[in-house]
Amino acid sequence: MLWGYDGWFWASVVIGTLSCLVCLVQALRGREPDDFSQGSVLVLELFLLVYMVGSIFLPMYGSEASGSVLEYWGYLLTALLIPAGTFIWSLVERSRWSTLILAAAGPVVIIMVYRMNYIWYYQNL
Repeated sequence: MLWGYDGWFWASVVIGTLSCLVCLVQALRGREPDDFSQGSVLVLELFLLVYMVGSIFLPMYGSEASGSVLEYWGYLLTALLIPAGTFIWSLVERSRWSTLILAAAGPVVIIMVYRMNYIWYYQNL
């Protein structure tokens, strides 16, 4: 852990920030959603799916949640819906505004993973 956050959190910061920047640049250029912007959000969704698999196996290797496991899984399932929802939105509404909606997925996922990190390690300490 680096500064109290695990590798999953830092991976979400990198992937979420890159996704946000790609989508913001495309939106500022006035572009509709394309392979770059939608692909960056799909990479974010793929990361969350890997995160979910890791969360399933984490308790088997001795790391128990300090907070509510139900709350943790609620955050995780909600985080999984964010990139998927913005991706579907970008398929339905083909405008530069939907590229901005795609840009919002990155920061939202970072905040959700931050909260999950807190629930897992620090909530009841």
